[in-house]
Formats: sequence, C-alpha cells, structure tokens
Amino acid sequence: MGRARTVFWKEVKDLSRDYRTIAYVVLLPLVALPGMALLSGGLYTAQMVTVGIIDEDGSQLSKAFVEGLAGYIVRSVQGATVEVVVGGRGDFTVIVPRGFGESLTKIDGRTYLTLSYSPGPPVFSAIESAVRSYTLAFERAVVEGRVSSLADAAGLEVNVDSLLDPIEVRVSYVTPGGAPAGREAGVIAFSARIIAFSLFFVVNPAVVFMSDAVVGEKERRSLERLLTAPASPRDVLAGKLAASLLLSLAAAVADSIGIVAFFILSGASFEVGLGLAATWAASTIVLVAFTSGLVAALSAWSGSLRSAQSTSFAVLMVALAIYFSSLIVDFESLPGWAKAVLLAIPYTHASIAIFNASFGEAAGVIIHLGILAAFTILSFIAALRMFEPERLVSFK
Repeated sequence: MGRARTVFWKEVKDLSRDYRTIAYVVLLPLVALPGMALLSGGLYTAQMVTVGIIDEDGSQLSKAFVEGLAGYIVRSVQGATVEVVVGGRGDFTVIVPRGFGESLTKIDGRTYLTLSYSPGPPVFSAIESAVRSYTLAFERAVVEGRVSSLADAAGLEVNVDSLLDPIEVRVSYVTPGGAPAGREAGVIAFSARIIAFSLFFVVNPAVVFMSDAVVGEKERRSLERLLTAPASPRDVLAGKLAASLLLSLAAAVADSIGIVAFFILSGASFEVGLGLAATWAASTIVLVAFTSGLVAALSAWSGSLRSAQSTSFAVLMVALAIYFSSLIVDFESLPGWAKAVLLAIPYTHASIAIFNASFGEAAGVIIHLGILAAFTILSFIAALRMFEPERLVSFK
C-alpha cells in the first residue's frame, strides 16, 4: 500500500501540473456550459422581430380577430422582442383575406389565413404556434355561436361544451411497474434524461486522466523508469487508478454541475429527489471507476501511442452515443435484439439505473448498478493482466 500511495501522489502531482488538461476537463465545461446557456439566451432575447398583420377584409369580425391576435402574440411569445404592426408587412406576416368575416357568419362557411415568413429561426416557429393557438380559440367561439343558433332554431337546449368536447382526456402517471405516480413525475422523468445525458461528461475526465496516466507516461519517457522502481506492476496500476479516480470524480462533479446549469439557465424545468440524487452520485462513482479500469486495460493492450489514443476516443464515442440516446429513446420500448445489444454495453446500465430512480424503482437501481459494478471489477482484472512491464516497455 505504501508503494501504491507513492505512485498515487506522483500521478496527482503530474496531472495537477498539466494546467491545460485540468482546465479542459474541469473548468471549461463548468464555465462554458452555463456561459453558452446565458449567451444563447441573451442573444435570443436581443432579437427584434416585426409581425405584420394585414386585414384585407375590414369586417367587424376580422377587426376583432386582428386586435385579439396582436395582443396574444405580444403576450405569448417570450424572450425575443416582438413588435406587431397592423396594416403592414413584417419579418413574419399574417394576412386575413377578403370574405373572412362573411364566411364565419355562415353556418358552414370556411375561410383561411396566410402566414408568410422565411423558415429557420426558432422565434418564427414560436410566433406561428401563437397564431395557431389564438386561431383555435377564436374559431371555437365561432363554432359555439353556430351551435347555439342551430339549437335555437330547432328549439333545443344544448350544452355547447359537451357537444363540442364529448371526450375528456384525463392523465394518470404510473411508474414502469404500473404503480401510481404524482403529476410531478413528468418533470422528474425529464430531469432524469438530462442527468443520463450528463453522464457523458462524467466519462470524459476519466478517459482523459487515465489515458494520460499510461500514454502520457510513455510520451514523457518516464514509464520505463517507473517500471524499474521498487514497486510491483500492481502497485503502479493501483496508484494510477486511485489518482485517476480522485481527479476524475472532481472533474465529473464540476462537469455535471455545468450541464445541469446549462439546462436550468436555458429555461428547462429540473427537479431531483433524494433517491435520484443518490443514484446519480453512485452512478458517477462506479462509471469513473469502470472507465478508468477500461482505459487502463485498453491503453496497456494497445501496441502504439496512436492506437491507445484512438481506442480512448472510441470509448468516448460509445459513451456519447449511449447518453445522447438517453435524451430521446425509451430503452424499454426497443425490440429485444436492440435491448440485448445495449445491455451488453456497460454504460447503458448507468442510464437505466437513473431512469429507475426517477420512478422510485429501487430494485432496478440496485440491479443495474450491480451489473455496472461487476463490469468494473472485470475491467480492473483486465487492466492488471495487461499492465505488464514487458508489454508496456515495447509500447511505441
């Protein structure tokens, strides 16, 4: 243990002196991710968009529609500065055609609106959504008037709301196991997906630090001297793994805070309970340990520096693919063969543990973190077998 501790402090000092690497894996995401959210949010707010509304009809009904639409757009489109100009064109133009009012006063009359804008900017999509939302509310009022007129003509008493909306949709959230869940489950489930995505930023520091502990040692031409020191390969590997774990966990915490801050500053709802937070912390620790052991084994197994660096990059890409998919994919709804492939990849189990924690499924959390821990033990065993002086000395 004494020799392993000596190697550990050596690795910590070596990595701590590399200020660029520390800044890259710790400070850059911690500062850059919230900064990106603030910058993008600030730039979005700085946009100035003109919405033109042209009333070609001029009827009382069209004037009421235009007046209501103008106010609704200003109230509902958040962030960007939106100016509504009635009677002229703008960056986004709404045209109310002739015959608009006459068509709506008929029992079966139908009319249209023309929206004119250049596709691309998200703010235009927000404006179109506002126009459609207000139009639906306005046409609902028109239909209610038509139904009331028909009912009066027929001498009937009609509940207009029940007639137009005969089916009421009620939402009931449940866990994957079928147990009832509160309405906050939707926010927690979304937060879990953000956390699952942020696990990539946990993997990244472990790859960087452990790769440097092996590949960087060879590039600095100090690996041979270290292997001839009075410390066994097991002591050297233990020290390197411990240093990688310490620094990677520190970086992982900073990176995780950065990615969560990015989503919060971007306006996304975020909620984490005690169980989800504990699973997040446990997943981070086990992921860092697994990745450190895996990269140590792969780096020692590679025959050259370039091969070791390429292998480390491949590990990052696999992790990125898994955790990016966590944002948009429900693993349980995938076909059996796809689930079998994903479950063979250790990184998948961290995501599934996070999702189980968001629904309070403690058994699922324990099972998948246990599987990831088993993979971690295997990676340590593989690293120990590959970490042989003869193999490392011939590393070019």
